[in-house]
Amino acid sequence: MTFSASYDRFTKILSSAVCAGMLAVIVFSHSIIIAALALVVMFIAFAYSPRSYTIEGRAILVRRLAGSARIALDDVREVRRATSGDSQGSIRLRGSGGLFGYYGLFRSAALGDFTAYMTSRKNNVVLITGAQTVLFSPDDVDGFLSAIQTVAPSSGTRGAPPIAIRRRSLAIPIAAAVAVGGVALALAISAFLYSPGPPAYTLTSTLLTIRDRFYPVTLQRSNIDIAGIRIVDLAAEPQWRPTLRTDGFANSHYQSGWFRIGNGQKVRMYRAGGDRLVLIPSNNSGAATVLYQAEDPDRFLAAIRAAWMNGNERK
Repeated sequence: MTFSASYDRFTKILSSAVCAGMLAVIVFSHSIIIAALALVVMFIAFAYSPRSYTIEGRAILVRRLAGSARIALDDVREVRRATSGDSQGSIRLRGSGGLFGYYGLFRSAALGDFTAYMTSRKNNVVLITGAQTVLFSPDDVDGFLSAIQTVAPSSGTRGAPPIAIRRRSLAIPIAAAVAVGGVALALAISAFLYSPGPPAYTLTSTLLTIRDRFYPVTLQRSNIDIAGIRIVDLAAEPQWRPTLRTDGFANSHYQSGWFRIGNGQKVRMYRAGGDRLVLIPSNNSGAATVLYQAEDPDRFLAAIRAAWMNGNERK
């Protein structure tokens, strides 16, 4: 005898939102590792979601893509509809709290530790055996209870009105978790998509200020090897390519802050996805060497040479 298990509204909304966010991360991250991790998370959550329940012999088989879970009906002490007090103050120890269902290990004052194989917070069934306490959410609760009672009669079987398990006790925690998860997902997506373009700069006869939002820097002319300022092509000169971020921000669109480069040197880099950057080397005075991607590298190179060699002022 097989009984279907349908998702409730909350599960459908949460699962759709999380999958949409994961797909956005996959599309815009431009990272094979991140895309693979997102796909693995979604697949595992879906694979362990209950699909249906089958009563076979003296056991309940929870059908899942990841394989069936077997709950023996050898020492059934109680089987009934869940009541509002069963999940009062319950907490999730591990598992899912709405993403493709409610499954895993939980704990409540009334039931103690229990295992849930649910796809809905309605029409829940409590099964208590000598070994464990398990919750299910079959679409046909009466048929499910009757089938279990036929296979493994229990004096503890009783009726009770259907409830939405944990709806009251966990309404605020679930809402908070969804909100925190949504904010975290939004921040992650924003970080992956952040692409401000080359940062603006201010150039005077003595100073260069690169106005990056998070890692601005001001360089003094006296600390720079003016003769060494030139354009570096990272495609042709791999020794200037970044190999390690030591303190800064980096995604596939933008890099700013401190980086270790191919030749082992530590530099400040401001790169907006391009390969032609202006190298502004230190004259060994302790100042940072900078690699800066300007909107027009040739024009910027001419401007900084003119300003620092002739005393002109540019912005």
